[in-house]
Amino acid sequence: METNDKDLDELLEEYILRDQRDTLDPMMVDEGIERYLKTRSGSLRSTTIGEYEKELLRLQHHLEKNGIQDLNNVRNRDLDDYFTWRREDSYDTRLSTNTMRDVRYIVRDFIRYAARIDAVKYELPDKISIPKLADGEGVRDVEIDPERLQLILDQIEKRAYATREHVVWALFAETGRRLGCIHSLDRDDAHLEAEHPFLEFRHELPETSLKNGTKGEMKVNISESLCTILDTYLTYNRKECTTENGRSPLLSTSYGRLGKSTMRKYVYKWSRPCFLGQDCPDGHDSEGCGPAASPDKYSKCPGSHSPHDIRHTYLTECLRDGIPAEALSERCDVTRAILEKHYDERTPEEKRDLRRRILEEVGANRGAFSQADA
Repeated sequence: METNDKDLDELLEEYILRDQRDTLDPMMVDEGIERYLKTRSGSLRSTTIGEYEKELLRLQHHLEKNGIQDLNNVRNRDLDDYFTWRREDSYDTRLSTNTMRDVRYIVRDFIRYAARIDAVKYELPDKISIPKLADGEGVRDVEIDPERLQLILDQIEKRAYATREHVVWALFAETGRRLGCIHSLDRDDAHLEAEHPFLEFRHELPETSLKNGTKGEMKVNISESLCTILDTYLTYNRKECTTENGRSPLLSTSYGRLGKSTMRKYVYKWSRPCFLGQDCPDGHDSEGCGPAASPDKYSKCPGSHSPHDIRHTYLTECLRDGIPAEALSERCDVTRAILEKHYDERTPEEKRDLRRRILEEVGANRGAFSQADA
């Protein structure tokens, strides 16, 4: 019987795959990850290596949970299942498009290395697609309405003044700093007795870290009102504790430093419309609403906000108020380019009006030049 071209192609593919399976070297997933991270340690910062390690450990646990311990047995379907789990169920909110792109980049780079050392099939890395973003896609509009943000802060002050939850919200709302920065603060980093009170953000491994390492370290001035809140909290409500590294965290529990996940829950909790006495965006009452039933579900409320949303609002409002981008860049540890791309929600009219006001203030006594429109 004559064999057609299709049959030959199929036979050739089967032969190649069978031959390749015979040449793969067995390697446990954890060993592959360890070897990969060693090869990248010379080209990436330690903080970036840490992020890669966290992501790949998630992958390892997911594979092992599904009965895969040898990299030889990893198929594209297994990776696809991981990406779906990572996007939908691995966190308390659905991961953004940008975050999932980062996840895919890390996993694909690891699988490429595994293919080079004959631990996975040679064609597997090419099956991991990285979706392209259209202009503006992946840049989220997460700004909180300033009036709503002030309502939240007023409610917390009335109902939970100088508690740990109040302090978490006040720190986010006044500093515009990232979650990791607030988490890193120690008791001695709050300089409340200084002539101009300030907080000192420090990169101090292994217990805490700043996203940009020592470059993100900064002494940040705080208002008198925040100083009073912190002083009251430290005097009456802070839990005294010392961590295993000998540090005294500002945000503390009886057992140690307050966890990042708990900080997120505080933010989701107080930003829910029902907690402010407002209507539920899904039309539920408190008894029929899933996100109202448990702190672990607060983030599922479509009206709640994350810590990043507070940072986003802080930076946007500062730009609207005319604070120079250079000053914000230093205070909040964000580059000028990122500030303009991700945090500037001002309309062209708002920018024009701000330029007019600045020129009026600066050039009020400069004759005809003070009337010029920017």
